[in-house]
Amino acid sequence: MKKIVAILLVIIGITGCHSRRDAQELAPSPEIVVSGDTIWVPGETSVGQRIQLLVVHSERVILPCKATATIRAIPENIADVAVPFDGRIAESFVKTGQKVSAGAPLFSIHSPAFMETVKAYLQARQENRQAEMNYLRQQDLVKHGIGIQKEMEESRMNYESSQSQLENLVATLSIFSVDPDQIQLGKPLVVTAPIRGEVVRNTIRVGQYLSVDSDPMVCIADLTQVWVIAQVKENNIGLIEADSKVQITLDAYPQHLFTGHVNYIGQLLDESTRSLEVIIECENPGQLMKPGMFATVRFIHDNQAGILLPATALKQEEDGNYVFKSIGQERFVKTPVTVISTFNGTVLVQSGLMAGDTVISEGALFIQ
Repeated sequence: MKKIVAILLVIIGITGCHSRRDAQELAPSPEIVVSGDTIWVPGETSVGQRIQLLVVHSERVILPCKATATIRAIPENIADVAVPFDGRIAESFVKTGQKVSAGAPLFSIHSPAFMETVKAYLQARQENRQAEMNYLRQQDLVKHGIGIQKEMEESRMNYESSQSQLENLVATLSIFSVDPDQIQLGKPLVVTAPIRGEVVRNTIRVGQYLSVDSDPMVCIADLTQVWVIAQVKENNIGLIEADSKVQITLDAYPQHLFTGHVNYIGQLLDESTRSLEVIIECENPGQLMKPGMFATVRFIHDNQAGILLPATALKQEEDGNYVFKSIGQERFVKTPVTVISTFNGTVLVQSGLMAGDTVISEGALFIQ
């Protein structure tokens, strides 16, 4: 009987050893082991076989940034011309679409107020000449000992006063591009173009009576150059540089590519749209770019030392972005990075990595 019990105990022991060995063989090896920010990913595991590594390096990176924009005339290249005095249009010298130079006649106007100004100028000019002659005569008399010093001083003051009045009237006439030496009493005022350009609006009607608060009669614009006003979103402001080149396309001519350069970067952010106004100066060959048109602009930012990563290498958390950087022996450390989204599925790393680092480029999403 004792022999039978002993045999049974041996059989049970052997069976137990086999069960433990089978259980060990069937137990899966760990996929990943996490210790703080360090993760061990054995290469023979399914996760280890699905990840790919990438050695990063510094390279020349060109970051495009797109924004919507509107075409505008350059302020100093556009002029609205109104009548300077109340009066009636006497003659028109231009038509819409006509190119004019600065100083070219636009229209003439009969104006009682202008006539009064001309009369006042002619009278002041005559009085100034008489005052000057009297002052010179008194100087000569005093010089020869037969004049009175007091009378000479009075003539000098009278001459200076008349000179000041004359200069004021000359300044008034010059505002309206009137040459005092060519002025004639009874002639209508000829209004001239303040800038060179093209007559883009003309509402002149001969015989029409207008007042100084009437709408401008003529608009002249030089559109050989225009401004493209872009609205750049807040997160792209860092990509905009003064004088950098810009590519421009118009909704009206999508196949035509225009080029310009950044003229001014605004200083006030629009809080409602979270965007900044950027002024681009652009040549306008053929004047295809019309003020008021919509456009799309593409800024080119050239970064001499950038690290590009595939977007698949990036993981996101509430407090920022990070990647898994290799520290050797199938171990990786969770590394925060600052990035800028670029294009074609890549991101530009601004901080957190150095050239030569190795990161998980594919399969990072399987690591939790």
